[in-house]
Amino acid sequence: MNIPSHGKYKWLPKLYNAVTALKPNKIIEFGPASGETTITMALALKDNNIDGIIKSYDIWNNDYWGTQYNTQNNIDAWGVRDYIQLDNLDFYDWEPEPFDFMYFDINNNGDKILTLYNAIQEQIHMAGSVVYFEGGSKERDNFVKGESKKMNDVKAEINYRVLTDNIKYSVSRIS
Repeated sequence: MNIPSHGKYKWLPKLYNAVTALKPNKIIEFGPASGETTITMALALKDNNIDGIIKSYDIWNNDYWGTQYNTQNNIDAWGVRDYIQLDNLDFYDWEPEPFDFMYFDINNNGDKILTLYNAIQEQIHMAGSVVYFEGGSKERDNFVKGESKKMNDVKAEINYRVLTDNIKYSVSRIS
């Protein structure tokens, strides 16, 4: 499998394999940043002839991740433009829409994960949609800032499963 290299996200092959196994037709992503997760999911669609599309939303804080233009250039360099629709949209302005698979990474904390879960839990439990998100490990919770809940504070309510070891840049699944 030929996927982007991301120094922090050693688990990108897990994301690729999940898309390959689940064969989603519609993927929603929040927080593509420079595009490594987006490209990884699009390559899984392309490499496995899955008729799917990724709707990828971000606010592209230029000081941190760069611009939407840079993300699009990264996507184009990997030849997966036809699988991805990039849009500038804040998660808190999103109107939930049907999806098969979601990847969520917006500087996550327990409050954000719980807000997401409350907005889409019917799709998870009734339609069988699957959500992967950055974080969920106890080590990752050491980096939640301010008064926000830690992800492990909402783990029992959401019933997510951490898919990596107890590392800072972990990934978890809600299904």
